[in-house]
Amino acid sequence: MYPMISVSGYWLRPEDIEKLNVSQTQRDIANRMLAMPSRYRYGSISELLFELRFRVHTVESARELINSGAKFATFSKTYGNEEFWRVTPEGALELKYRAPASKAIRNIFESGSLYAFECATAIVIIFYMALLKTIGDQTFDRNYQRIILYDWHYERLPIYTDKGNDYLPGDCLYFKNPEFDPERPQWRGENAILLENNLYAAHGLGILSGETIIEKLNGLRKPHAQTSAYLLSQVTRVDIPALIQMIR
Repeated sequence: MYPMISVSGYWLRPEDIEKLNVSQTQRDIANRMLAMPSRYRYGSISELLFELRFRVHTVESARELINSGAKFATFSKTYGNEEFWRVTPEGALELKYRAPASKAIRNIFESGSLYAFECATAIVIIFYMALLKTIGDQTFDRNYQRIILYDWHYERLPIYTDKGNDYLPGDCLYFKNPEFDPERPQWRGENAILLENNLYAAHGLGILSGETIIEKLNGLRKPHAQTSAYLLSQVTRVDIPALIQMIR
């Protein structure tokens, strides 16, 4: 096994991972990174530790959103708690003027029954909550005074997508449904957060195995469809070193 985590030019070994002052869950993620074909580069050990905390918080937040009562809705039917959010004509949730961003994001998880949005928006919300847990309310509010929740729209949150199968807990993966029912185009696919091996949090569907997500999407295909839904070989995640530079 070749080392795949670089910190300031030094390639970490399994024994280095064991010396990290982290939880067992974080250590498991780091060891999984070592076993992946991709290379992960950090300028300091603190950047790596930030990533491990962020990933654990992403998994926690994904579970919490699924259990919050927030519903799946198309853009035209989006709604939210008007104490914190304004619903735009396009179906975006826009943070109200002078509303604390930390309280507004937390409210989605605490009062989920007041919200409905689609699955890409859900992923961005989960990433925001993970960041909030990682950096705290004060730093979050200072950095995120304007938030618009709409599809893959985000402010100062460096999300990127790469091809490949180096899936890690906290990553967003995409299940594509190539022969979706044209009368229900919202089911052309499903964004989901990987929680652990073959267990995903998918807004609108629940916490499910990959096979079950595919089975549900196959039930939402056009008549006489022959092509099954499948997990796309790509991963969407937050660029942690870039994020740390943004929030300093």
